[in-house]
Amino acid sequence: MQHGVGLFPTSVGDAVEFARYLDRSRYEKLWMTDSHQLYADAYVTLAACAAATDDLLLSTGVTNPVTRHVTVTANAISSVNEIADGRATLAIGTGDSAVYSIGETPARVADLRETVETVRALLAGEAVAFGEETFHLEADTSATAVHVAAEGPRTLRMAGAVADGVVFGGGTEPATVSWALDRIAEGCETAGRSPADVSVTVLAPACVAETEAAAVEELADVLEPIAYHNFSVSTESAPEELRSDLRALVDRHNMRQHGQADAAPARAVSAETMRYLGDRFAVAGTPAQCRRRIDAIAAHVDAVYYGFPTRDVPGHARRFESQVLDSGRD
Repeated sequence: MQHGVGLFPTSVGDAVEFARYLDRSRYEKLWMTDSHQLYADAYVTLAACAAATDDLLLSTGVTNPVTRHVTVTANAISSVNEIADGRATLAIGTGDSAVYSIGETPARVADLRETVETVRALLAGEAVAFGEETFHLEADTSATAVHVAAEGPRTLRMAGAVADGVVFGGGTEPATVSWALDRIAEGCETAGRSPADVSVTVLAPACVAETEAAAVEELADVLEPIAYHNFSVSTESAPEELRSDLRALVDRHNMRQHGQADAAPARAVSAETMRYLGDRFAVAGTPAQCRRRIDAIAAHVDAVYYGFPTRDVPGHARRFESQVLDSGRD
């Protein structure tokens, strides 16, 4: 199973330094957040990381169809992929902090599907019509996989029908992952595809610590925005006794602090709710606890996308590598 790391790029230089470490580590992929009000430009940063590394796989983590025109997205990832000698992929979702920061709303599932189909066509060298104009990427393109970020059943089915891969952000519990795989398979069936043709990556807030409670506390700034994204439409998948607290979490969420260290809304989440978020979404706790959760999903998915505590992503990544990944080697 492939191990990757997500990054909120506060500076291009720091991202490059981190990418160089990843290139020598047990991690195989770097996922770059695309939120232009809060962080450095994703494609510029990916290009710099591509030029500074030899083997590290690179991806947006994730972009959206609202803040960039589909043709701009296709050209951007194609250019990064050229610099990376074929190591780049595109991951795209409906949109979150980047979209809200310009007063827009996330894309509909149908619009996201159209974007995925259009990007894949452009990256395959095909011409695409926009009104009375025909657009074709004149620069040389190479095969670039397109992954869809998804949590809900409609988006998962859509991704199974049209995408090369899925980034599932709905949790790391084996039962939840199994439910997601079933929805992806349903989408594959409608399109006459095999589920084996769609790679699946699980988004996993991750932290190794002396206790599970300490690890989850460290992850508050990562878990809070993931909870917002999962429960902003409905809290029905959560325990009934926590739903009012989760609705309050959604109401408090501040897009200007989305994913940032010491975000105020994360401090307001109750201990009981935070325990639930950690158990549902995270790989957290002692080295043994982290390995058990990883092992429980490893047989079912192709990759894990770790989101480490934002106040020190490099430090946590190194600690997780040495205490969990290295110590779990055969």
